[in-house]
Amino acid sequence: MYKVIAQQLSEPGTASRFLGDRQHCRFCGTTDRRAFGNRRNAHTFPEALGNRSVFSLDECKACNELFSLYEDALCKAVGPYLTFGGIEGKRGVRQTGRSAGANYVRHSVVGGRRHIEVVSQGDASDLARVNLATGELHLRMPIEGDMFVPLYAYKALMRIALSIMPVAELENFAGSLQCLQTLNGLPPSPSLQVGFSFSHVGNAPPALAGSLLRRISPTDFTPYMIAIFTAGNVCFQIWLRSDNQDEGLPEKAGLRIKWTSQLPKSEGGYYPVEFSDPLQLDWSGVKPERQPFAAFELRFDPHSTQGNFIPILRAPSAAIEPAEPQ
Repeated sequence: MYKVIAQQLSEPGTASRFLGDRQHCRFCGTTDRRAFGNRRNAHTFPEALGNRSVFSLDECKACNELFSLYEDALCKAVGPYLTFGGIEGKRGVRQTGRSAGANYVRHSVVGGRRHIEVVSQGDASDLARVNLATGELHLRMPIEGDMFVPLYAYKALMRIALSIMPVAELENFAGSLQCLQTLNGLPPSPSLQVGFSFSHVGNAPPALAGSLLRRISPTDFTPYMIAIFTAGNVCFQIWLRSDNQDEGLPEKAGLRIKWTSQLPKSEGGYYPVEFSDPLQLDWSGVKPERQPFAAFELRFDPHSTQGNFIPILRAPSAAIEPAEPQ
């Protein structure tokens, strides 16, 4: 039904790769050579998610500055996963929650070993319980989390997809390219669904990957292009709606691809990272909201010593009026 037409991978220690050229910006179209920064100015994948090796030469400084606002929203949306997973951004591993607040999660490395410090204040009966049927210990960790604009986070995923897209395909996505040019510009479709999945919450693999899946048969009643982006222990998938290849399709489509990444081992072979069934998120909002996860629950079996982190989605709440851009 689909085939992969583009794929890029970023891992620590890999040689730098440069996509595109400086003949023109693929987003705004400028051909002024003075509009471009140095070769490592535009990160194809967000630097805050750990990208140190894949760069876009065909992204001008003005677009890069605007896109940084989208990337910031994306990082805030999944901040708890970045903390639990130990994903290092430009300034190290981000902390989730304020140190002076009621709840926070902090990641550190001591003696080469990862440590996660969780502080949760409240009634003990609300934070810990035992499942009498299974004997499992359930520890609930509330997450205060950052505010983010869902539309901006969605546009960060669009920008990643368009950055790795073959040039010949860009003409099918003029509307997507155009909407990125203004902060509150809307994508071609008002339905901005994100399929979000995760692997193990802690100890995330330090790798990022972007993939584009294109419909094989033009007569299939399926989205023309699906974009997949993985960063450590999280995976996003979006329907990148085409201007002229998705006529007749409904506004909404379930994004339920079960994704597995194969990461190369230093000794040879591959290590599979299997992601969960995707949660369906709506990122069409234009007003700030608190990030989607209200809490994480550690379910620990004392007999097998096995445990799993389970994300608890936040109940929908009223959004906050956005501040005017500075």
